[in-house]
Amino acid sequence: MANENFRGNRKLAGGYGKLWVDNELIAEFKSITATITANRSDVQIGMSVDSKITGLKGEGTLTLNKVYTRAKKIIEAWNSGKDVRARIVYSISDPDAVNGKEERVSIDNVWYNSAQIINATPGEDVNEEFPFGFTPEDVKYEGEI
Repeated sequence: MANENFRGNRKLAGGYGKLWVDNELIAEFKSITATITANRSDVQIGMSVDSKITGLKGEGTLTLNKVYTRAKKIIEAWNSGKDVRARIVYSISDPDAVNGKEERVSIDNVWYNSAQIINATPGEDVNEEFPFGFTPEDVKYEGEI
């Protein structure tokens, strides 16, 4: 990484983020998280307990402002016995990013763990959450800052 002095304007703003699911731009996305967790087992070395990575697990949540009927496709596939898989791409291209670069991450082999049918409170905005899992080896950084 460059040895540049950090300035506040270099911090990325989420408003410059874009999200695609299966090559469809999801303009109504509110937030997305994706995390890879290392599964570890203990390794006893003398009196010390160390650890060893034994696997990796990918999980996340996609939250959308309710604009379109998104869960229907997932529910219909599940009801017909199909395990729906998707590809998610997230890009953030803040004009103040170091050297004007873009961070772009793609996650393939995404499966949905649940799909909200109804989530509404009178007088409040309606959102949908889609918790998902993925195989960590299918995460690719296609651009970095």
